[in-house]
Amino acid sequence: MPAPPQALCGVVVSAGRMMKAVKVRTVKQVYDSFLKKHYTAYQSHLVSDPNSSLRTGDVVRIAARLPASKHIRHVVTNIIAPWGPPAEERPPIPTLEDLDAKYKAKREARIARRTQRTEGAETQGNGARGTEKGPSLKERHTDVVGGPKVVGGESRVVLERDLKD
Repeated sequence: MPAPPQALCGVVVSAGRMMKAVKVRTVKQVYDSFLKKHYTAYQSHLVSDPNSSLRTGDVVRIAARLPASKHIRHVVTNIIAPWGPPAEERPPIPTLEDLDAKYKAKREARIARRTQRTEGAETQGNGARGTEKGPSLKERHTDVVGGPKVVGGESRVVLERDLKD
């Protein structure tokens, strides 16, 4: 069983500038062995906000999840202290179970499309991963106009858009 995601608390420092994403600043204590002192270090995370329910200044809890994009690796789990309008007046934040169910449905649809595409390629006679060549360009465009035409002494495929001129 995988470990539960690490939950972090932070303040929203940038909201409304990106679609479905906010920047959250988290705080941690770091020990400097040379100075023999602890100091505060800040780290910014881009966080997925699917319903755009966060405002700048909100104190939120975030958790690490599957990457939503190249830079977004966290998702909002709840609003601890809202800034501005109350949390009840904002769009609801989806639960982690809802996000997992949405991800699984999207993945199953993608796998179904992939199997349909590979089955279609096998019935056309193409080998796995395109090892065998498919029909040539001339063979693919013969049904467009009626076949290759001889124009100016050389054979080429004439498309419908070429005939309009």
